[in-house]
Amino acid sequence: MSRQNDLFKRTVNRLLGDIEGNVSVGEILKSDSVIAKELQVSRSTVRKALDQLEQFDVIKKQGTQRTVLEIPSREMYFDLQGLGPPKEQQVEQHFLAAILSGQIKPGDKFSELELARQSDCNTVAVREFLIRFSRFGLIEKKPRSQWQMKTFDQTFVDQLFEVRHLFEMHSMARFMTLADDSTYWQQLELLLTDHKALKSQLDERFQEFSKLDQRFHTLLQEAHPNQFISQFYEIISFVFHYHYQWDKSDEKQRNRVAIEEHIDIMEKMLLKDFRGATISLENHLSTAKSSLIKTAIYSQQSTA
Repeated sequence: MSRQNDLFKRTVNRLLGDIEGNVSVGEILKSDSVIAKELQVSRSTVRKALDQLEQFDVIKKQGTQRTVLEIPSREMYFDLQGLGPPKEQQVEQHFLAAILSGQIKPGDKFSELELARQSDCNTVAVREFLIRFSRFGLIEKKPRSQWQMKTFDQTFVDQLFEVRHLFEMHSMARFMTLADDSTYWQQLELLLTDHKALKSQLDERFQEFSKLDQRFHTLLQEAHPNQFISQFYEIISFVFHYHYQWDKSDEKQRNRVAIEEHIDIMEKMLLKDFRGATISLENHLSTAKSSLIKTAIYSQQSTA
């Protein structure tokens, strides 16, 4: 068979693995659209992968349905060693870096071909990523393979904050139930030390706070990982830092307040003061929401 793209190979392997582990001979597979949504790829990629499974005689198409004929064998799987990171991940890294560096701003339009050239990926991988990313409401599809970064209104900010508040409070509550000998407490102590070090040099290093911010909030939810919270928290974190970059007028003071709030939360957590840590986290999230509203309004005015 001719050399196929990496996404195709990974999709074939995921389908084979799902059939091998979860489906019995004689069962009917889910529809193309359902499979595409579950695997977060396009329906065209799913159809090509399913066609490959038909060639293996693993499934048989009858009308619009596909029935499982046999359980896959190991030789049917593609060898993925040496492929490197998925192309979609490569696109994502480039795309987010372009946004956070200011190359792509709210309201800007860009093409799939342009992004493919810049990320050194093909347009299929770019389209797969943009389709998945568009579900979060940050970009929207335009005619002729064009996309546009969106700006957000008060309603979007309110809804995003509700989800973030729910996730963060849940993560805090779960973290505080950790055993005293858990390594996560050691990580929290180290993170507190790093915060204090940055605070002492904040005038020169205030732009480094975003990395500490991500480490802090990620640590909270990693202690009791939840795949759904992890997926949505990545995009929540991105939205906050995406907007913070547009209004730089009070960036140093904003980071100063945030780092002090982080320190307050962590010190109370390490004292096992659950009520105090929860109140401090509540205040921190309220501050973050106010900052997001301010910078979201700024970006709307800048692109008007």
